[in-house]
Amino acid sequence: MDLIIGICNLSFGLIMSLIGFKFYNPFKGKNEPEKEELWFKKFGTFFKIGGIIMLILGVLKTISNIN
Repeated sequence: MDLIIGICNLSFGLIMSLIGFKFYNPFKGKNEPEKEELWFKKFGTFFKIGGIIMLILGVLKTISNIN
């Protein structure tokens, strides 16, 4: 069960990091650049820091459950 939690942390952390560093844009195709800038201004730092933390925790949890 902990292995599944570790893999979920890895995947969500990767998605959050990609959104935070603007490699993946969830607003693509919508004609609302003001909304996009406001959203990244409000949540960008949270997604950057939170994504990296979730990646690290996911790696540690996954590695500890493989052995």
